[in-house]
Amino acid sequence: MVLALVRKELRETLAFAVLALAFYLAYLSNLTGKGGPLLRPLVGLVPGMNVKPSDIPFIQDNFTTMLFFIGGVLAIALGFRQSAWEPSQGTALYLLHLPLPRRTIVATKLLTGIGLLLVCTLLPILIYATWAALPQTHAGPFEWTMTGDAFRVWLLLPLVYLGAFASGIRPARWFGSRLLPLASVAIPAMFSYVVGPWWLIVPVAAVFVSVILWETATRDF
Repeated sequence: MVLALVRKELRETLAFAVLALAFYLAYLSNLTGKGGPLLRPLVGLVPGMNVKPSDIPFIQDNFTTMLFFIGGVLAIALGFRQSAWEPSQGTALYLLHLPLPRRTIVATKLLTGIGLLLVCTLLPILIYATWAALPQTHAGPFEWTMTGDAFRVWLLLPLVYLGAFASGIRPARWFGSRLLPLASVAIPAMFSYVVGPWWLIVPVAAVFVSVILWETATRDF
């Protein structure tokens, strides 16, 4: 039953991941100098994607910014698709009547969404870092420690997803109040990225997961 639920979630959200990967690959094609004359002007229509190869990858380019921008949009889309979409389409009642506890159903959705998000946003980091590690690809030096900021952004993206999921199940009438969980992600995420160590993400994520599980366990759908 759990595997069937995982397949259902993947089937409904895979299109978002494929679209995000397409944007990542198009961006990387320009960033690595592999973009052709046809792809380059098309990619240039998107702000921040019309770039040229830099001498020092991950340091002199906007890769981390684009990683967060595309990944953030993907995280928000996945979070709302897996939460707000179900009650609006009437499928929430069907899911909650499955022979599984509510916590198991919601936890399966969360793990599937976070897993898809992490895989989709990890691939561009590994592709770009592998290209940078190859000889004669760029003029400057490269060490894997240069990917530190990118991996910190990668670890922060699940918080954005959890904030979107929590906003999606929040039964608030006012739109601004409903988005409060998503907006509240900004403070701990920024603090963890700029000041604190990466492990601060863990207790914040645990709080969001607890709130989501409590909300779904007590809400009358």
